[in-house]
Amino acid sequence: MNREPIVLETPRVTVEGKSRAGNETYFRIRELNIAFDIGRCPDLLVPVPHIFLSHAHLDHSSGLPLYAAQRGLQGMAAGSVYIPRQALDGFQQLMSLHERLEGCRYDLHLVGMEPGQSVKIRRDLLVRAHEASHGVAANAYEVVELRRKLQEQWRDRTGEELAALRAAGEQLSATREHSLLFFTGDTDARLLEENDALYHSEVLIAECSFTMEGDQERARRFRHLHFDDLCGMADRFENEWILLVHFSLLDAPEEIHREIARRCPKRLRDRIRLGLPEEYSRL
Repeated sequence: MNREPIVLETPRVTVEGKSRAGNETYFRIRELNIAFDIGRCPDLLVPVPHIFLSHAHLDHSSGLPLYAAQRGLQGMAAGSVYIPRQALDGFQQLMSLHERLEGCRYDLHLVGMEPGQSVKIRRDLLVRAHEASHGVAANAYEVVELRRKLQEQWRDRTGEELAALRAAGEQLSATREHSLLFFTGDTDARLLEENDALYHSEVLIAECSFTMEGDQERARRFRHLHFDDLCGMADRFENEWILLVHFSLLDAPEEIHREIARRCPKRLRDRIRLGLPEEYSRL
């Protein structure tokens, strides 16, 4: 089991967190000050104002009451936690129960998100929910950068001309979306088959619970990904970085590393990192 958070540094973002199936999953994106899943709510996540929960399983969500409590104790504003719309009522009841049990009032914004909905977390940044395919209602999430670009018809104009056009109310630029990061959360192979966006993000954080030969049927039964599912789509991945996470606790880090290194398609090998201790993170 990972004793310390793993850290993946890419040119644009730093990913730090933990993820082993059935134990705990959370990832903070340091530069964006957001997190995906909350695990047991380590201290690292308390100051983060935007948490995106993929689903309600305890290894991904059990720290929610502690998150609300710690932000209150430390005098922080209410955090915003985004969850699959179908799970909203259940999480609201959960927080109400904790308030009754503890005789207090927690300040927390719970926001239900359906696939296709987006929330803007910065002027130039939004997070979009995608449908994942798991045993309970689940969302994957995509971080989208909004880039403004001068439209083609104005590119030959001088600065003075552009200023005059802008003053006259002319729309000079268009907004273009750039996919910065995609987090699959827990899912089965349907997400790989039906969602094109995940293949185009700069950074992909992908669940890969099962890696061993013979575990393919278990992956299907428990609605998780097997490494073979990713290998079968190898030609589609355009991501610069692929972080594989959520490995089964039944498999030791050295076994996971050995099995993935043995079967990894050549075109993915240099881009893949494993969410394991440093000595097992590279192929």
